[in-house]
Amino acid sequence: MTFELANNYRHAHLVVQPADLALNPPESYMYIQDGLIISCGVLYALCYVFYMIRTYRDKTCAGFIEFTCGTMAYEIFYAYATTTTAFERVSFSMWFLLDFTFAVVTILSTRAPGTRAPVVKRMIFGVLAFLAFFWKVAQMYPDEREQITAYWTGLALQFPIGWGSLYLLIKNRHAKGHSLEIWLTRYLGCWTAYGVFAWRYLNVPQNWSYVGSNVSIAVIVLTMIPETIYPFVYIWVHKKNKQQSSRHEVEYSDQKVANLNRR
Repeated sequence: MTFELANNYRHAHLVVQPADLALNPPESYMYIQDGLIISCGVLYALCYVFYMIRTYRDKTCAGFIEFTCGTMAYEIFYAYATTTTAFERVSFSMWFLLDFTFAVVTILSTRAPGTRAPVVKRMIFGVLAFLAFFWKVAQMYPDEREQITAYWTGLALQFPIGWGSLYLLIKNRHAKGHSLEIWLTRYLGCWTAYGVFAWRYLNVPQNWSYVGSNVSIAVIVLTMIPETIYPFVYIWVHKKNKQQSSRHEVEYSDQKVANLNRR
């Protein structure tokens, strides 16, 4: 039969909200939503890979590794709270494995052997505490596939990342642990993540009214301010470091010549 294989996957879409499905949405709505979800997943996966590469190379993490307790717990909890298919759960699990690997690489690369155990204990406690928090919030604000709590807790987790990265870049005056590829994948990942919910809100506002609320818009704007400023600060810091490095090389060369002249 013509297109039999394609027809078997006609209704195979990602994280479909039952309330949306009840309105018989067009396939274009589902395909664009799928594209945004997949793009978000790929971008954040690349972001984790770039974080690991830079952290391993510079022996410095651009942030506090304990923060990943919240993101790992998020990926564990919502892998089962928001999904219905094995593919969706596997996708969430891949994010968790990348997050977990990033934590391992960071601890091994930036901590001396005798100081790693306390960090690991804090990480385990932090993940368990966040899991309990997500479960409690989901009990307090029940929703189909826990999309409301997933949205707000996701915003809360994303908010400090940009501000923290920008603060550490300015405070430390060096780009160790940072890179433009980390920023670019994180920046585009933010927009695609917000794009998933914006697409839903623009098409079915009655099901996603909280996405268009003033608080939601304000949080997104405040989250993206440091992310938008970041590359300009990064380039400024990188140039400063390069100038200082060149100056030190010249001073070393002059000192070497002076020592030879004394002889």
